[in-house]
Amino acid sequence: MARTNRDRLMFLKETLAPEDMKILDVGANPINVPDYQLLIEEGMCHVWGFEPNPRAFAELQKQPRDNATYFPQAVGPEGKGIYYAHEFAVLSSLFKIYKPTADFLGRERWYQKEITEIEMDMVTVDSIPDMPKVDLLKMDLQGGELSVMQGGRTTLSEAMVVIPEVRFIRMYEDEPLWGDLDAELRAQGFQLHKFLTQKALPVKHSQWRQLDRKSVGSQLLDGDAVYIRNIEDIGTVTEHQLKQLAIAAAVVFESYDLTLHCLDELGRRGACDPKAAKQFVAHLPQDVLAAPKTDRQAAA
Repeated sequence: MARTNRDRLMFLKETLAPEDMKILDVGANPINVPDYQLLIEEGMCHVWGFEPNPRAFAELQKQPRDNATYFPQAVGPEGKGIYYAHEFAVLSSLFKIYKPTADFLGRERWYQKEITEIEMDMVTVDSIPDMPKVDLLKMDLQGGELSVMQGGRTTLSEAMVVIPEVRFIRMYEDEPLWGDLDAELRAQGFQLHKFLTQKALPVKHSQWRQLDRKSVGSQLLDGDAVYIRNIEDIGTVTEHQLKQLAIAAAVVFESYDLTLHCLDELGRRGACDPKAAKQFVAHLPQDVLAAPKTDRQAAA
């Protein structure tokens, strides 16, 4: 039996008959393939994406999809703002590079490369006409994640998953750090579930040429986290929300135990086959399954 992400998604599609997932992507720069790419390819979602970097937005427009709508606006506090378009597109932000940290990490090129200041009218997510309440939010906008949450409370009121980039040390002037964002996420009913990535860089020192930088990098810089809706009181979670969480956990951030938890609850509610959780196990990667019992263990 196939045990790929696509196989798992097809099983859940057949088992749950879900509505299309509504995804909000703030910082939709196509430099990396999004974690939800499989949902796009299978036509099981619609994406509303924001990308203020002119070059990145132009790339998105070269790949038109019926299930994706992109906006060239910057999301932040409503009003005029400055977008700092960096020569390294991934460093573009609504905040200026913080030189002391760049110097501390030996990354002077962060502020030495060309940076173009672009005045923009910033918008909040809640101010966008016809923006639906979304199921999943992904954010990567170099320091602006907190303002997205603060300006999107209505849009996010029924969301089950938020995947933000989080910063552990200041990289931009006046940017909120992880603790600030975590407090807002918890205030809106989300809880930290896991980290997808954590990036550490070496601190600048006199022995650069003697050491392998990747091996000795010790200063945490940033990472991608997964927050999920607090479901301790699972009775308040709708069937639609449970289905979307089950799918996201399976194919977006690979938390198979969370998918099984959702399938158990959906089975209890009669929203899917009560055996769906057991059936899903047959589609999981071999390396997450328990080792087969020996004859002696089976007889015990």
